[in-house]
Amino acid sequence: MWAIIPINNFNESFSRLSNVLNKKQREEMTQILATQVLDALTPIASVEKIIVLSNEIEWLSSFWNKKIVVLPEPDTEQFSKKIDNTAQWIQSQGVTAMLYLSIDLPYIQQEDIENLISQHISGLSIVEAKKDNGTNALILDLPTKMEFQFGPNSFSKHLAEARSKNINTTIVNIECLSLDLDDWNDLHLFKKNSVESKFSQFINQNNF
Repeated sequence: MWAIIPINNFNESFSRLSNVLNKKQREEMTQILATQVLDALTPIASVEKIIVLSNEIEWLSSFWNKKIVVLPEPDTEQFSKKIDNTAQWIQSQGVTAMLYLSIDLPYIQQEDIENLISQHISGLSIVEAKKDNGTNALILDLPTKMEFQFGPNSFSKHLAEARSKNINTTIVNIECLSLDLDDWNDLHLFKKNSVESKFSQFINQNNF
């Protein structure tokens, strides 16, 4: 299994929080969240490669790990097409399954990803973003004809796409993978209830 982790340009990340976080804070937060995901993924034996889609090559060069492969973002503005193109490339390498994870998952732990992998049977396994019907994580068997449907209500759209292609689907409920960071209310909630992590240290050190 190979994983796909997209990381936006730091100066574009979490722009929806620009009214409460300055540019430097948003950049630092993005780095912390991305690091948490990579740290959680790297020790998992069944994840053979971690494909990071990002133009932040200099920062990512500090991750000296043979599992991590950094690819520049595909030359398309549509996020779903970026993941489609990368999944097709992974498929061409003879890989039989891919894992997608968003980085805006403040509570993510290694055991959450291992739990998702253990519940994957065949076809598509998917985790819904608890608040907005988005998609925070999925596993998809390869080869596949499924096209990704990221964007508003992507969870429902992914389910519909899988049905249209007769792909067996498992909805997986893992709380730490279903809670993502979208707006000020989320940030306030995580500051109030956060578990010990690099991200919790960041929000406790900042007076938002």
